[in-house]
Amino acid sequence: MELTAQLFKDVKKLPVLPYILVELMDSFSDEEARVEDIAKKVAQDQSISAKVIRMANSTAYRRGKEVESIEEAVIRLGFNQVRSIVVAATFSNVFPEIAGFDKDKFWKETFITASIAKNLAKHTTINNETAFTCAMMHNIGELLLQIIKPEECALIKAAIEAGQPRLYAQREFFGFDYTEVGVELAKHWNFSSTFCNAIEQQLDPLSYDNPSQAAILIRLSVFMRFAWAAGLPPEMIVQRFPEPLTNAIKLDKDGILDTFSSMIEEGQDLARMIKE
Repeated sequence: MELTAQLFKDVKKLPVLPYILVELMDSFSDEEARVEDIAKKVAQDQSISAKVIRMANSTAYRRGKEVESIEEAVIRLGFNQVRSIVVAATFSNVFPEIAGFDKDKFWKETFITASIAKNLAKHTTINNETAFTCAMMHNIGELLLQIIKPEECALIKAAIEAGQPRLYAQREFFGFDYTEVGVELAKHWNFSSTFCNAIEQQLDPLSYDNPSQAAILIRLSVFMRFAWAAGLPPEMIVQRFPEPLTNAIKLDKDGILDTFSSMIEEGQDLARMIKE
């Protein structure tokens, strides 16, 4: 971590998280969190409020008349869905535009991965929203590298296009990879160990003495998204889930195929909605 620590020392200004996001993340483990309190806080941010209301009025959720307030949107979408939208909207707005980097593609892939993680979590004992948020953050180290080391990242991109794996190229150029940068950023933001461990362990969670369940979900979700993007049929993808990972989180595969398409579509819808 010494190299990443030096990297952070050289950064003049790190992205700052909106307070509403910090409060939402804290509410995941708060059984007494009140929907009304969260709704009032969300309503204070006009941009995020507009996105939540737009989602509630989308064809996927619209029932009856249009909703016009955050309170009505929470009733229609449900508390957890609203939290997912706010997490997605705030995270994607934290980082600035990056010259030569396709941020839209990056977030679309991230939203799909997070949607998969959230839905897979329903087949385990892992909290759905925690899984979603961990997956939303799994690649934040890549974004930070793109911001503070654009020239090196351009060389890494060329190396990847020439056939080198991303991890290998990053470790060759920097001496570390995006996961190490991501976990340092999460620590800078004072995230709990649940989120930090998920980012840190995502590449090989079972190599740790106490594997992060969220990290295992990230690994499976990234596998699932890559396989889907490669055109593999859903039946084959689910069949090829690495058994050690599924066993570690006691993943019940029954019903996953039935919701496979909706997982992908949910992520795509979120990407379109956040972009607007």
